[in-house]
Amino acid sequence: MNLKEFVKECHQKEVFKNLSIYVVSSWVLIQVFSEMWEPFGLPKISMTYLLLVLIAGFPFYTYLIWRYRLKPSETKLSRREGMKFVKNKTGDKGVESQLKKRKVHLPGIHFYSPFQKMYFTFLFAILLISVFAVALIVRANFINEPEPGVFAFAKDDSNDKIAVLSFENNTTNEELDVVGKMAVDWIIHGITQNDMGQVISPKVVEQYATVLKASLVPDEDNGILTEYLKPGKIISGNYYLNNGKLLIQCTILDGNMNETLETIEPVSCDSDSPLVCIEMLKQRLLSALLEEDELYTVYEETPPNYEAYKLMQGMNKFESHTPEYLNLLNEAIALDSTYFEPKLHRMAYYYNLEDFAMADSMARELSSANLKSKRQQNLVKLWTALIKGDNKRAFTYLKKEYNTEPDDLNNNSSTMVLALQFVNRPEAIDSIYNKQPIMANIDSLSCQTCEYRHFSKGMADIALGKPEKAIEMFKDYGRVKEFYWIKDVLMYANMRISDHSEVDNIMNTIKLTGDLDTWREKCLLVAKQYLLQEDRSRADLYLNKLLGSLEDQSAELTIEEKELKAFTYFYLDEFKEASEIFQSLQEIDPEDVDYISFQAMCLFEEGELEKAEKLMGDIDRLRADYQYGKIDYAKARYYAVKGDTDLLIQNLIRAVAAGKRYNPGTFHDDVLMKPYTELESFKNVLNFWH
Repeated sequence: MNLKEFVKECHQKEVFKNLSIYVVSSWVLIQVFSEMWEPFGLPKISMTYLLLVLIAGFPFYTYLIWRYRLKPSETKLSRREGMKFVKNKTGDKGVESQLKKRKVHLPGIHFYSPFQKMYFTFLFAILLISVFAVALIVRANFINEPEPGVFAFAKDDSNDKIAVLSFENNTTNEELDVVGKMAVDWIIHGITQNDMGQVISPKVVEQYATVLKASLVPDEDNGILTEYLKPGKIISGNYYLNNGKLLIQCTILDGNMNETLETIEPVSCDSDSPLVCIEMLKQRLLSALLEEDELYTVYEETPPNYEAYKLMQGMNKFESHTPEYLNLLNEAIALDSTYFEPKLHRMAYYYNLEDFAMADSMARELSSANLKSKRQQNLVKLWTALIKGDNKRAFTYLKKEYNTEPDDLNNNSSTMVLALQFVNRPEAIDSIYNKQPIMANIDSLSCQTCEYRHFSKGMADIALGKPEKAIEMFKDYGRVKEFYWIKDVLMYANMRISDHSEVDNIMNTIKLTGDLDTWREKCLLVAKQYLLQEDRSRADLYLNKLLGSLEDQSAELTIEEKELKAFTYFYLDEFKEASEIFQSLQEIDPEDVDYISFQAMCLFEEGELEKAEKLMGDIDRLRADYQYGKIDYAKARYYAVKGDTDLLIQNLIRAVAAGKRYNPGTFHDDVLMKPYTELESFKNVLNFWH
């Protein structure tokens, strides 16, 4: 029997009609169940079990069609055919033997006709497909997930992640939104201060929701938690008004939000004094988590002033470098002089503006405040180490903060930066970068906030001798607008594998999609990288392009453009022209260390050793606090050009000990250091903080 005949006979025997009844009924059942499982209080995993039953039941149903609808008629037909053979008067036993041969016997199955053979062939195929589908569902929902639900395997008790969701405001008063935010903060601080687990805050969930939206990936908060962040417990709550009283309640759910582990007794207080409710709720919740009735300290030593706390909720309205941002912090501190968070942000504000003296003063003030909170103490130690240039201690303290909240993308990115640029540990980047498995689901080209994480990852791969890995990860960035940090990584990597055409293509993209100043900066960067690769001809190509662009400009050059021109002449070995421009720049800013050191190097190359030495001798008068090795590194560059290895290494050690960072363009990435990078003493400088 061929396929066409088999299909025709299936129609005649209403096989497809019976199968369609099962399919349609299953579809209707799934649709009804998807609407009804929640009102009946069933867990989400129930839908998975229903789907498994329906898929597994399909081949069984197909067999039942044969067993009760098709087999009787097939058996009767076979018997009729058998009777005809028996009545054959010729008595020829050959016909009877043909009948026996036609009946092929398998264990438990008698094939009465070609139709039955074909039917059971398709039944076997359906069975295989069903088994495969069931295996996929089981693997996705029970094997890969640590906590599939109440009907599944035992829970993973080692999962100490605790997600705290935003508390829902059911008061209809938007002014009370801040109560929910404060309750969440207070609970988070209590959990972290008492080392009860790793916290996933609403901010972290929002970060992931933002990047997932940019990636066009479903971003429902519950899905982000259960599919990506995977906490062991989830705290959810809400609050409302009852006869003028504020009532706050919360529950502790399992990691899949299938099961309520504990309901916390609601707390009540006057709506004008929400801190009373929040403190009571925190104590009850922490007691439930630890099963101990104790009082706990939190991130803040005492609850902050309510008005000051409300004020701090407006931080995101302003850029962190603006005067408005600083005014907000000062107002919060004026309302509550014991409020730690605005003091911390104010210190960071001055540090980021490079007003290190002011930041240091604030760090000293916080250090002398007799802080009892371990997390506060660690943060103050972190900022103190950063301000002092003690990179090893800074990295150590940041790792403690990172371990408190590793899913925070800002913590993750900052730890990568310190590992790579502060202590030169590129081998540590992978474990930090890969801490976020969610990143595999993000369209990175739509995620501006991810850029510096990617930059650190790519530069680490290049430092470890894996440029191909960086290219594979970020190749799509070469043809898009902006993302200049990652374009730098791509150009660095492609130069190391000598793919010059790709470097040219990226530079053309920058020129076409960006501004002229950016293209000029990248020309100098690419030229220096080619000098590091000892490719003089291609370095000169980009230096001459840059020089031509500057000389063709009709308007008077800005200070930045003059600076670019001076460096271009310097790396073209045209030291006389470079010296003249550096001299004019010194007249504008006589205390710029780079202008002085490069002027001295130009003079040395021109044979004016006495003038060069005098300049470098005078540079020591510019020493001041918070320079982080700038003077010593400038002197090291001069001695590198001069060829004095001992003084080069001495000044490099002084520079790195004072906090000089391993930024792109410095140390092993500095053209002037190229002749010395294989020296053991130079490698010791790179490993100074190890």
